Amino acid sequence: MFTAPFTFTSEQERLREDVRTFLRVDCREDLVRTRRARPWRHSDLAYRGLGERGWLAPDWPAEYGGLGLSIVESAIVAEEMALAGVPDSARVNTVDNAGSTLLAAGTAEQKAEFMPPMAAAERLFVVLYSEPEAGSDLASLSTRATRDGDGWRLTGEKIWNVGAFKADYGVCLARTSEGRSKYAGLSLFLVPLRAEGVRIAEVAGFNPETFNRIVFDDAPLTASALVGAEGDAWQIVNEALAVERTGVYFYGHAQRWLTLLTGFELPPRAMPEVDRLRSDLSAARLLTWRCVDLLARGEDATAAAAAAKWWTSELTARVAALVWSVREVFSGTETITPRWEGSVERIDGLPTAGVELGVSLSEAPGLTVAGGTSEMMLETVSAALLDDAEAVI
Repeated sequence: MFTAPFTFTSEQERLREDVRTFLRVDCREDLVRTRRARPWRHSDLAYRGLGERGWLAPDWPAEYGGLGLSIVESAIVAEEMALAGVPDSARVNTVDNAGSTLLAAGTAEQKAEFMPPMAAAERLFVVLYSEPEAGSDLASLSTRATRDGDGWRLTGEKIWNVGAFKADYGVCLARTSEGRSKYAGLSLFLVPLRAEGVRIAEVAGFNPETFNRIVFDDAPLTASALVGAEGDAWQIVNEALAVERTGVYFYGHAQRWLTLLTGFELPPRAMPEVDRLRSDLSAARLLTWRCVDLLARGEDATAAAAAAKWWTSELTARVAALVWSVREVFSGTETITPRWEGSVERIDGLPTAGVELGVSLSEAPGLTVAGGTSEMMLETVSAALLDDAEAVI
């Protein structure tokens, strides 16, 4: 499929085919109805099925509910989920972010308690980083955790998280002390979301998955809630975000939307941009898998992942812009003109592609922010380039 070193093994190709069949055949109708709901509902059929098969976290050790494979297999699952249209925030938050955090910095007790049910789709997490006044610049956050005997008291507010009403726990970034830099003194905590002092509310918006605001009002935490060393969270957070920033999810979204859109008879004016997007998406996929390959080899993928995240998420915005420019071809059941027999699927008598393409218009803007804004990604890339230049000089 790729030139070296991007080739997949025969076992990895079989995994891809198995995941693809499960999602696109066994879960097809359930996923369509999931995406039609406003807001989107959690796809229990797909998510639990992936968990039962060990596919949610195939790279985790078997003792923690995984299959003992590599990040390559994890990325294959992520790509197939996006290409099949599975709402992916539950896996991104629970496995890629919270799970990666525990795997890297959790205690043996934390891993044993939380990771097996996470891998089995029995326990969901949300990531509690962003605040009303601290989005991409997480170092300026104001949520604080203060010592209270052997435990802690958590005070502050988090926003722009998805799935808090269904989740069991949140991984919360809070300041525990002041350090030499603004990145020092930050710590991570496992916060039960149904506990005393925790309030969850919806945030009005047009995102297909409802955003939430969570307020901590002197919420008590046990000593075991701390993940990693006190004040040492910044590196852990960046390592956990590296998986999301490979761009696999974002590429999958953009590719799926373009595939759905080109199932319709498009006006000639749209075809030059379709051709450009096809070419750019092919390059984007190579870029994302290069990042996965770097991570699989244990190499630093910070700058490469930032570039991939920027490029792939911006491609989702470009596809959505194209969707808007030709919206008349799919906006109603009477105007749909399939390009060939079966190119526009219907379930419950309604076209599936038109509904999903309409949702892409509200989903795409958030993808350029999730996991780090495009501006922050470009800043990361430019810093790496400057470091390389200084090393040469």
